[in-house]
Amino acid sequence: MSRQTKMLGVLLGWAMLHPYCGYAGPADSHGQEVRAGAEEIYVFRTTRTQHTSGATPACAAAPFPSANEDFYALWSIELRSSDSRVVNTHKRMVGGFTACLSQLSQGHPVQMYATGTVAAIPWSGIGECVVANSQPPIRTAIAFNCRLDLSGLSEGYSGGFLVSSTLAPFLGKDQPATAHVPGYLSTSVVTLRLWRKLSAVGGKAN
Repeated sequence: MSRQTKMLGVLLGWAMLHPYCGYAGPADSHGQEVRAGAEEIYVFRTTRTQHTSGATPACAAAPFPSANEDFYALWSIELRSSDSRVVNTHKRMVGGFTACLSQLSQGHPVQMYATGTVAAIPWSGIGECVVANSQPPIRTAIAFNCRLDLSGLSEGYSGGFLVSSTLAPFLGKDQPATAHVPGYLSTSVVTLRLWRKLSAVGGKAN
Protein backbone atom coordinates (compact mmCIF):
# COMPACT_ATOMS: atom_id res chain seq x y z
CA MET A 1 0.00 0.00 0.00
CA SER A 2 1.44 3.37 -1.05
CA ARG A 3 1.94 6.28 1.33
CA GLN A 4 -0.68 8.29 -0.58
CA THR A 5 -3.26 5.49 -0.23
CA LYS A 6 -2.64 5.19 3.51
CA MET A 7 -3.01 8.96 3.93
CA LEU A 8 -6.27 8.96 1.96
CA GLY A 9 -7.60 6.23 4.26
CA VAL A 10 -6.69 8.25 7.34
CA LEU A 11 -8.38 11.38 5.97
CA LEU A 12 -11.56 9.53 5.03
CA GLY A 13 -11.70 7.93 8.49
CA TRP A 14 -11.26 11.31 10.15
CA ALA A 15 -14.03 12.80 8.02
CA MET A 16 -16.44 10.04 9.05
CA LEU A 17 -15.70 10.55 12.75
CA HIS A 18 -15.72 14.36 12.53
CA PRO A 19 -18.43 15.40 10.05
CA TYR A 20 -18.41 19.06 9.11
CA CYS A 21 -21.23 20.73 11.05
CA GLY A 22 -21.28 23.80 8.85
CA TYR A 23 -22.88 22.18 5.78
CA ALA A 24 -25.31 24.75 4.46
CA GLY A 25 -27.59 22.48 2.42
CA PRO A 26 -28.85 22.71 -1.17
CA ALA A 27 -30.97 25.78 -0.50
CA ASP A 28 -27.91 28.02 -0.39
CA SER A 29 -26.77 29.49 -3.68
CA HIS A 30 -23.37 28.65 -5.10
CA GLY A 31 -22.46 32.27 -4.62
CA GLN A 32 -21.98 31.57 -0.92
CA GLU A 33 -18.92 29.50 -1.81
CA VAL A 34 -17.20 32.72 -2.84
CA ARG A 35 -18.81 35.15 -0.40
CA ALA A 36 -17.83 33.06 2.63
CA GLY A 37 -14.18 33.95 2.03
CA ALA A 38 -12.85 30.65 3.38
CA GLU A 39 -10.74 30.22 0.25
CA GLU A 40 -9.65 32.30 -2.70
CA ILE A 41 -9.36 30.77 -6.17
CA TYR A 42 -7.36 32.40 -8.97
CA VAL A 43 -7.31 31.20 -12.59
CA PHE A 44 -4.84 32.72 -15.03
CA ARG A 45 -2.47 31.98 -17.90
CA THR A 46 1.29 32.33 -17.97
CA THR A 47 3.60 33.73 -20.63
CA ARG A 48 7.34 33.18 -20.41
CA THR A 49 9.28 36.42 -20.79
CA GLN A 50 12.79 35.42 -19.63
CA HIS A 51 14.85 32.24 -19.81
CA THR A 52 18.32 31.61 -18.36
CA SER A 53 20.12 28.29 -18.68
CA GLY A 54 22.20 26.91 -15.84
CA ALA A 55 22.28 27.63 -12.11
CA THR A 56 21.50 31.23 -11.14
CA PRO A 57 21.61 33.21 -7.86
CA ALA A 58 17.80 33.41 -7.81
CA CYS A 59 17.63 29.61 -7.83
CA ALA A 60 20.17 29.03 -5.05
CA ALA A 61 17.30 28.41 -2.60
CA ALA A 62 15.87 25.58 -4.72
CA PRO A 63 16.10 22.19 -2.93
CA PHE A 64 17.60 20.59 -6.05
CA PRO A 65 20.25 21.44 -8.69
CA SER A 66 18.59 24.01 -10.97
CA ALA A 67 19.15 23.66 -14.71
CA ASN A 68 17.05 26.63 -15.86
CA GLU A 69 15.52 29.83 -14.53
CA ASP A 70 12.39 31.24 -16.19
CA PHE A 71 10.21 34.25 -15.47
CA TYR A 72 6.50 34.12 -16.27
CA ALA A 73 4.05 37.00 -16.50
CA LEU A 74 0.53 36.11 -15.32
CA TRP A 75 -2.57 37.26 -17.17
CA SER A 76 -6.27 37.07 -16.39
CA ILE A 77 -8.43 35.16 -18.86
CA GLU A 78 -12.07 35.34 -19.97
CA LEU A 79 -14.49 32.43 -20.42
CA ARG A 80 -17.57 32.27 -22.64
CA SER A 81 -20.46 31.87 -20.22
CA SER A 82 -22.50 29.63 -22.54
CA ASP A 83 -19.98 26.77 -22.54
CA SER A 84 -16.92 27.91 -20.50
CA ARG A 85 -14.63 28.01 -23.53
CA VAL A 86 -11.67 30.38 -23.18
CA VAL A 87 -12.16 33.39 -25.45
CA ASN A 88 -9.54 35.83 -24.14
CA THR A 89 -6.20 34.61 -22.79
CA HIS A 90 -4.49 37.96 -22.33
CA LYS A 91 -6.85 40.38 -20.61
CA ARG A 92 -4.87 41.99 -17.78
CA MET A 93 -1.56 41.30 -16.01
CA VAL A 94 -2.19 40.00 -12.48
CA GLY A 95 1.29 39.02 -11.27
CA GLY A 96 4.40 37.07 -12.12
CA PHE A 97 6.79 34.44 -10.82
CA THR A 98 10.32 33.14 -11.17
CA ALA A 99 10.60 29.37 -11.69
CA CYS A 100 13.68 27.21 -11.11
CA LEU A 101 13.55 23.89 -12.94
CA SER A 102 15.61 20.71 -12.81
CA GLN A 103 16.98 19.02 -15.91
CA LEU A 104 14.41 17.29 -18.13
CA SER A 105 15.12 13.56 -18.04
CA GLN A 106 13.06 10.83 -19.69
CA GLY A 107 10.95 8.92 -17.18
CA HIS A 108 11.47 11.46 -14.37
CA PRO A 109 9.42 14.51 -13.32
CA VAL A 110 10.90 17.97 -13.66
CA GLN A 111 11.34 19.44 -10.19
CA MET A 112 10.19 23.02 -9.74
CA TYR A 113 10.76 25.78 -7.20
CA ALA A 114 9.00 29.11 -7.71
CA THR A 115 8.50 32.48 -6.02
CA GLY A 116 6.06 35.13 -7.11
CA THR A 117 2.90 37.13 -6.57
CA VAL A 118 -0.72 36.88 -7.71
CA ALA A 119 -3.07 39.80 -7.04
CA ALA A 120 -0.27 41.33 -4.91
CA ILE A 121 -0.21 38.20 -2.69
CA PRO A 122 3.35 36.81 -2.28
CA TRP A 123 3.97 33.07 -2.34
CA SER A 124 6.62 30.42 -2.88
CA GLY A 125 6.10 26.86 -4.02
CA ILE A 126 7.83 23.51 -4.38
CA GLY A 127 6.62 20.68 -6.61
CA GLU A 128 7.09 19.04 -9.97
CA CYS A 129 5.95 18.83 -13.58
CA VAL A 130 5.14 15.48 -15.20
CA VAL A 131 5.00 14.86 -18.95
CA ALA A 132 1.38 14.19 -19.93
CA ASN A 133 0.40 10.97 -21.68
CA SER A 134 -1.63 12.96 -24.22
CA GLN A 135 0.48 15.17 -26.48
CA PRO A 136 -0.48 17.73 -29.18
CA PRO A 137 -0.17 16.74 -32.85
CA ILE A 138 2.98 18.86 -33.27
CA ARG A 139 6.63 18.27 -32.44
CA THR A 140 7.50 21.79 -31.34
CA ALA A 141 5.78 21.71 -27.91
CA ILE A 142 5.34 19.24 -25.06
CA ALA A 143 2.45 18.97 -22.60
CA PHE A 144 3.03 18.79 -18.82
CA ASN A 145 0.89 18.67 -15.70
CA CYS A 146 2.46 20.68 -12.87
CA ARG A 147 1.70 21.09 -9.17
CA LEU A 148 3.18 23.24 -6.41
CA ASP A 149 2.53 23.25 -2.66
CA LEU A 150 2.57 26.86 -1.50
CA SER A 151 4.10 28.60 1.50
CA GLY A 152 5.42 32.07 2.34
CA LEU A 153 1.92 33.52 2.07
CA SER A 154 0.67 36.74 3.64
CA GLU A 155 -0.73 36.79 7.16
CA GLY A 156 -4.28 35.47 7.15
CA TYR A 157 -3.61 32.52 4.84
CA SER A 158 -3.04 29.00 6.17
CA GLY A 159 -1.76 27.49 2.92
CA GLY A 160 -2.62 26.58 -0.63
CA PHE A 161 -1.58 24.84 -3.82
CA LEU A 162 -1.21 25.46 -7.53
CA VAL A 163 -1.86 23.16 -10.49
CA SER A 164 -1.31 23.83 -14.17
CA SER A 165 -2.08 22.49 -17.60
CA THR A 166 1.12 23.38 -19.43
CA LEU A 167 2.19 23.38 -23.06
CA ALA A 168 5.88 24.27 -23.22
CA PRO A 169 7.45 25.13 -26.61
CA PHE A 170 10.91 23.76 -27.32
CA LEU A 171 13.48 26.53 -27.17
CA GLY A 172 16.06 26.28 -29.94
CA LYS A 173 19.39 28.09 -29.77
CA ASP A 174 18.12 31.00 -31.84
CA GLN A 175 14.63 31.29 -30.32
CA PRO A 176 13.73 33.97 -27.75
CA ALA A 177 12.27 33.15 -24.34
CA THR A 178 8.89 34.38 -25.59
CA ALA A 179 8.78 31.82 -28.42
CA HIS A 180 5.44 30.08 -28.82
CA VAL A 181 3.66 27.78 -31.25
CA PRO A 182 1.03 29.65 -33.33
CA GLY A 183 -2.49 28.51 -32.52
CA TYR A 184 -1.58 27.06 -29.11
CA LEU A 185 -1.61 28.65 -25.64
CA SER A 186 1.87 28.88 -24.17
CA THR A 187 2.75 28.19 -21.55
CA SER A 188 0.11 27.33 -18.92
CA VAL A 189 -3.44 27.66 -17.70
CA VAL A 190 -3.15 27.73 -13.90
CA THR A 191 -5.54 27.26 -10.97
CA LEU A 192 -4.31 28.54 -7.61
CA ARG A 193 -6.26 27.90 -4.38
CA LEU A 194 -5.52 29.74 -1.14
CA TRP A 195 -7.11 28.89 2.21
CA ARG A 196 -7.81 31.59 4.76
CA LYS A 197 -7.09 31.01 8.43
CA LEU A 198 -10.27 30.33 10.37
CA SER A 199 -9.68 33.43 12.48
CA ALA A 200 -9.56 35.53 9.31
CA VAL A 201 -13.06 34.46 8.22
CA GLY A 202 -14.66 34.41 11.65
CA GLY A 203 -14.73 30.62 11.83
CA LYS A 204 -13.60 28.15 14.43
CA ALA A 205 -12.37 24.58 14.45
CA ASN A 206 -14.92 21.87 15.14
